[in-house]
Amino acid sequence: MDNLEGSAGWDETGTDMLTVGGYVRISDIGQIGDGRDGREGVVRQREDVYDLAQLKRVNVHRVYEDNDTSAYKRRVKRKDFEEMVLDLHNGVISGIVAYNIDRIARQPRDLERLIDIYEQARRPMVFGTTAGDYDLTTEDGRFQARICVTIANKFSADAGRRVARQKLAEATEGQPHKGQRAFGWKDTEHVDEREADLLRRARRDVIKGKTIATLHEEWTELGVRSPQTPPGKTIGYTSVKYVLRNPRLCGYRAYIPQEVRERSGRVDPTEYLVERTDGTPVIGQWETIFTPAEWRELIDALDARKNTGKGRKTGTTVTKRLLTGIARCAKCGTGLQSAMYRKGTVSYEKYGYYYLCRKAGGGCGKLSRSGPPVDDYVENALLDNLKKRARTVQPAEEEDPELTKAKKALEQIAADRPRLDSFGLTTCSLSASSPARSAAWKTRSGRRKRRYRRFRRHLPEQAPRPVASSANGRATPWT
Repeated sequence: MDNLEGSAGWDETGTDMLTVGGYVRISDIGQIGDGRDGREGVVRQREDVYDLAQLKRVNVHRVYEDNDTSAYKRRVKRKDFEEMVLDLHNGVISGIVAYNIDRIARQPRDLERLIDIYEQARRPMVFGTTAGDYDLTTEDGRFQARICVTIANKFSADAGRRVARQKLAEATEGQPHKGQRAFGWKDTEHVDEREADLLRRARRDVIKGKTIATLHEEWTELGVRSPQTPPGKTIGYTSVKYVLRNPRLCGYRAYIPQEVRERSGRVDPTEYLVERTDGTPVIGQWETIFTPAEWRELIDALDARKNTGKGRKTGTTVTKRLLTGIARCAKCGTGLQSAMYRKGTVSYEKYGYYYLCRKAGGGCGKLSRSGPPVDDYVENALLDNLKKRARTVQPAEEEDPELTKAKKALEQIAADRPRLDSFGLTTCSLSASSPARSAAWKTRSGRRKRRYRRFRRHLPEQAPRPVASSANGRATPWT
């Protein structure tokens, strides 16, 4: 197989070959130990792309690869797909070749983005697959592509429903979750003692009153990473809270539906415990780090710190506080967050909430201010500024229609001046030998003067006075 990537040239007839982008994708690279290396699927698709490019006599500018990436899930971002769409829009490539259209799109909205580009393109375009071509510049081609993507979308929805039912059944039986290992375990069943010791110490410290922010700072200094932590970074603040609240620590099995994950992202796993018909939690088939009583004690300590007062509503990112994320810390420049004072304190009764630079949010943690006084100050300053600006703004006056008409007539007269001047000079030169022509010119000039005076009465005094040419060739102002 010849590698055509990045090469430009002509076919056997000498015709310039189009440059296209190849696209390969697979959703599932397999699990550890299942015999798959994670790249077999995309490698096969890459071979098909080059074979198809040779068959169609096009150059492959680049093969865009999204391995282990779903085209169906709404929250998933396909990095190389976005780059391919951008290159297609900018004219870097003039088409796409792939194994099948469902490799490119399983959501109609992704196909519509491509259709918009093909419809507006003013150059030859290609959209080819091993199953057939789609001419997205024609109604029939777009109709065919839309049907195929809609069918692929339905297949994905059906498969997702079957997989979800299977996972729920496995959770009910207490089988461990398949996928990435959880923090505290080496695999799906066996405990990692180093991480388990961190969790046991964290439980004791939290029950004694240590905050999650302090615990996160200590783990960051130790270089602690979770299985989901990106390379080169340490565990995040929300990840610390999540691993401490994980029911898996005491052997309880939780199941979070995929649609919930896609809609809400990371949610509290304690709200999704799998229970038997008698209401008792399902016990999983793996080694535990805490006893159920120890884990319940930890969850109670964490729940006791939750604020249930005014502010953000449950399930929304909209806050009632004026300056959250807008006001900045004077020490480090980080956006301030808001929190409630502890109930029963004087500050809670007087102010209710306050703004702070939260260390867990990337700030310095060295600034806090009571909320209502700051809000009042900013609100008053804004209103004062608006009042000052309102006093300096001149109200727009509606122009008199007659004045508008007169201005237009004056502009027309001014535009006719060069022609009048030329006409005046010509009649001046002819006046000695042709008195009749000179008299006719004077008559027309008199009519223009009277027309100008009639409109001039409607104009302001500062309006410019045009200059007319007299019959003797001298420029005199009209009066």
